[in-house]
This record gives sequence, C-alpha cells and structure tokens, in this order.
Amino acid sequence: MKRKAITFLILAIITTIAFSLNHNDLTRTTDLDKLIKDVETKTEKLLSKSNIPGAAISVLEDGQVTWIGTFGYADLDVKRKVDQNTVFQVASISKSVTALGVMKLVEDGLIHLDDPIENYITRWQLPESEYDPKAITVRGLLSHTSGLSVGGGYPGYESNTQLPTLEQSLSGIGGGSKPVELENEPGARYSYSGGGYNLLQLMIEEVIGEDFHSYLNEVVLAPLGMENSSFQWDDHLQDKTAKAYDVKLQLLPNYIFTEKAAAGLYTTIEDMNKFIIAEINSFHRSGILEADTVQEMFSPILEVRGFESFINDEAALGHFINHANNRIIVTHDGSNNGWKAHFSMEPQTGNGLIILTNGNNGTYLLNELVSAWYYTNFGIERQFDQLRHTVMATVYALSILILCWSLSVIVNLVSAFIKKELIVTTYSNKKVLLSKVLISIVLVSGAFLLSKISVLILWFIDPFIVILLVTSVFIRTILAVLQLYIREREIRKHVLKRSMKKRFLFNNL
Repeated sequence: MKRKAITFLILAIITTIAFSLNHNDLTRTTDLDKLIKDVETKTEKLLSKSNIPGAAISVLEDGQVTWIGTFGYADLDVKRKVDQNTVFQVASISKSVTALGVMKLVEDGLIHLDDPIENYITRWQLPESEYDPKAITVRGLLSHTSGLSVGGGYPGYESNTQLPTLEQSLSGIGGGSKPVELENEPGARYSYSGGGYNLLQLMIEEVIGEDFHSYLNEVVLAPLGMENSSFQWDDHLQDKTAKAYDVKLQLLPNYIFTEKAAAGLYTTIEDMNKFIIAEINSFHRSGILEADTVQEMFSPILEVRGFESFINDEAALGHFINHANNRIIVTHDGSNNGWKAHFSMEPQTGNGLIILTNGNNGTYLLNELVSAWYYTNFGIERQFDQLRHTVMATVYALSILILCWSLSVIVNLVSAFIKKELIVTTYSNKKVLLSKVLISIVLVSGAFLLSKISVLILWFIDPFIVILLVTSVFIRTILAVLQLYIREREIRKHVLKRSMKKRFLFNNL
C-alpha cells in the first residue's frame, strides 16, 4: 500500500511539473519589437535544433514590411547563405496565388463562381459517381468544398523525367498522383483537394487558350513586380533557387510539377511581401483586384473540421480564415518534399507574417513563429498552441515515467548481478524457448511500430519529444526482453536460502 502511494505521488509530481513548464522556444509578448528581437536572436538555434537548413522570414505592419530576416543556408554543400533573393518552392501557397488568377477571370466576366466547372472544360471528364458532377462549381473548387478527392498529394517529379500531361495527372497517371474523383456530395463539407486546383488549372488553360503559368505571370506576378517568381522553373530562377533537404539534412532533388496551380510556385521572401501587401491593399481599395472581389475571396464558405480545425477555422476561396478578438486572419500553409512555407495576415490592420524554409523539418519553425506572432497581435494563444502544450507535456510526463520505470528495473538487475543473484535462464524445452523468442520479436516490433506512429503523429509538434518518447520506449522494451530470460523464481529461491542460512547462524550464536 505504501509503495502504491509513493508511486502515485511520483506520478503526480512528474505530471504537474510537465504541465507547468513553458514549452515555447520563442517568448510570448505583445510587443512586436521584442518579438522581432527574439526571432533574430533565437532562429539560428531553432534551425540547428530542428535540422532545418535555412529560412527567410518577413513581418508586416500596417501594410508595410517592418522586418526581413534571413537565416541558415540555401546550399549546405557550398555554404551559400539564404538572402532576400533566394528562391523557394512554396507548395500549396500556389493555391492562394492561383485564386487571384481565377478571380481575375470572374472580374473580366469570363467565368462565374457558381457555374458548374464542366461548363468550362472539355479536355477531361470526371469518372462516374453517385453524386451529381454538375454541382461542382468554381467556388467549390476554390474552397475545397466540391466533394473531390485529394488527388494524391502531388509529390512532384524529378527534373530529368518526362512530366505527365495535366489530363494524365487528373486521371492518376504519373508518379504519386491518384485519380481525381467525386467522393462526397458537393457543397456538403470541407475536404482538402489538390485535385480541385488541378481542375481549376485546366479551366484557366481552356478559357484563356494559353498555358497556365503564362496567364498567371501576365495577370498576377508581372503586375505585382514579382520578378523572381514563376510557376515554371525558368532559367533565370535556377541559380537563385535554394536546395531542398530532408529531416536528416540529406539533399533532395528539385521536384517539378505538372500540377502547378496546386503546388508549383517558386518565389522569394521579397516577392511574397509584394503579394501579401497587394492582397491587403486590395481588401480596402481596388488594386490587383476590386475590393469587393477580395472581400468575397476572404469570405468563409464552410467550417474546417477534424484535426485541421486546430490549425484553421474556415475555408475561403484559395485561403483559410481564422478568428481572434472579432478580427479575421487570412492564412495558408505550403508543404512540398523539402520545402515548408506559411503566410498569415490580418487584412483590417495590415499586419502579417511570412515564413519560407528549405527543409522537411521546417514545420517546427513555422508553428513556433506563427504562435508567437499570433500572441503578439491578439494577446491570446491560438488553439494549436494549446494543443501543442498539452501534447508536449503529456509526452514529457509519459517518457520520464517510462525512464524512471526503466531505471528502477536497471537498479534491481545491477543489484542482483553484484550479489550474484542474477541467473540467466537456459531452456531445454525448445517450445518454451521459441515462445520467448517470439515474445521478444513482438515486443521489439511493437516498439518499432510505436516509434513510427509517434513520428507520424508528433512530427509537427517538436523533434525533441519524438526522440525522447522513442528512446524511453526502446530502453524499456530492451529491458523487458532481457527480463524474459531471467529466472526470477530461481533468484527468489537463492535469496531465501541465504536469508535462512543467516537466520540459522544467528540462532546458533
């Protein structure tokens, strides 16, 4: 009973400490100058901690660039540093830029948001479905409420391979792509669909009669002065483009895309500033688009549900919408293999944040910076920050408890070994030995599977807690396997005999 009480007390103490600790890398402050100073001071350390090669970060205030910071390396091999002209892939942020191009077609009267997409495409048709394809509208495609499937996530293609056509990609022909299908009732719920943006790309090409990337350059990139941006990896960008790296800082190919509207934009931190400032300005007065058009583009369509709801509240046209203190935050993330990017802006005040990275672990930096910026602007933690704190505290407490348990086992084993009371089992019965071996394999396999699952679930939270949890589980698993081959009954008998011998000697003195 006493032992259980002590165990419970230790559990309570560890859990309390884990949940009371501050797990943030950046200081939470409502002073923007202090936040910028903190970012300047700590970002290099965050890059090193998280295995992120480089980053470019921009902070906007009142619709103007307040600060730009560049950190780390665009190319680790030659030690080329990231600067303001370094070109990054921004992955799904391509969708936000594409949305401007689509809304320009709306303003020009060439398409209508609530028309069926099939009114504008002839080169490809959706597969048969139980749902009505006529209900798939341009608005639904822009807001991920069309009912279409993801389309495969679009990992991209190595530059020396033959790219599939857009129609082939839509049909699931090509590396990593899957057929775009009508899986849900259009307009019924939010479901993220890169395939929907593939259809929008096709629509633009058919309506305009020219390549997608040429049109977007004419109506968005060139008018905004985004000279180092393109939906095609042009010659003038190649020498400026950063190298992409995986979680272990191993070099990755520069993947290119048929699915340009969904994932294909190359840009710089300076050009992204121009894009965000143009959206902010057009929200208040006519600019790249009419103010009414931009306000409609930022109007929520449907609520985001499931895990994604911890990151975004609602889906709009090419953007996501979050709410804080009766104000809206317009945002979008980007995630290609080797590239992570993000922007957030508050169109009413003109405040914003842009982050570009060239590593698969860039998500760690994005989450920390976005949470800190959110607190600076609104004085409250975003929902994801609360989730992150709960997860980190839980993992810390669980890992420490497992390590304490393992330490207790190690102490007992070492003590028994020193006293020569540790007896390793030898099995004469092959069936018993086989069962022990099978149990050992199951334990090790289970630990390995748990580590893989932990990485998948916790990768976006913090790299250290993944290492801590996996290490603690593997240590305890190894000890559990070791204990399978120790004859505890023999140990107890041995100890009992020694105790009885001592008692006999004492009684005969």
